[in-house]
Amino acid sequence: MKQPKIQIPVHFHLVADLLMVKREVAMTPWLTPEQLAKTVLPEVNRIWSVAQIEWKLSGVSPATTRSEGRAEVTAYVLNAVRDSEGHSDPERVKKLLSLFALEKNDPKVAVNVYVVPYLGGTSQGHALPGRKLVLLGQWTDKPSRGKRPPEKCLLIENGPFRQGSFSRTVAHELGHVLGLKHPEPGAPPFHRLMGGNDPGNDLTDDEKNTARKTTAVLFGSPTRA
Repeated sequence: MKQPKIQIPVHFHLVADLLMVKREVAMTPWLTPEQLAKTVLPEVNRIWSVAQIEWKLSGVSPATTRSEGRAEVTAYVLNAVRDSEGHSDPERVKKLLSLFALEKNDPKVAVNVYVVPYLGGTSQGHALPGRKLVLLGQWTDKPSRGKRPPEKCLLIENGPFRQGSFSRTVAHELGHVLGLKHPEPGAPPFHRLMGGNDPGNDLTDDEKNTARKTTAVLFGSPTRA
């Protein structure tokens, strides 16, 4: 029996007042509300359709940062590096979040996604599941592992996974919000949305069930289409 579709609200916040320059590349915000609504979210929902989960756009808002400490935070993020085991610096996320008026968000209403120019440390996204919060970068040097200057993320990637896209990163980080973890290195099956040695867009049956159960816990009785 086919499971009923679950709709989960998601709200995007586009940060427009952070200018970040790395290796002579001026990473200015470039994503538009139209791109999020007509290109990004449909691709996210295509990926999540196998779980009968649909992300419903509750809004796209401009977001401004506090001027106090902005320069120091920007410098820290630009210089953040991964440790010897490949883990990104969690302090950069705390510093970025300190610039936003997060108290205005209601996590009971929607998952809040903040889109900044760059996340640092060759990262493209970071989720805080307990707060129903996601941070995303529009520019990335992840495909080159920091060997080349940052470049604009692909909005979508047609065909099989090769370097990733902004839309896939959104889908991946929303998976963390719904309780999904990275698989252990080498764990089958491959081509998985949540990563592994051979990443892709797939969700296992266990991941689909976990995501649906977590949705009920986080949102009570979500809208069912």
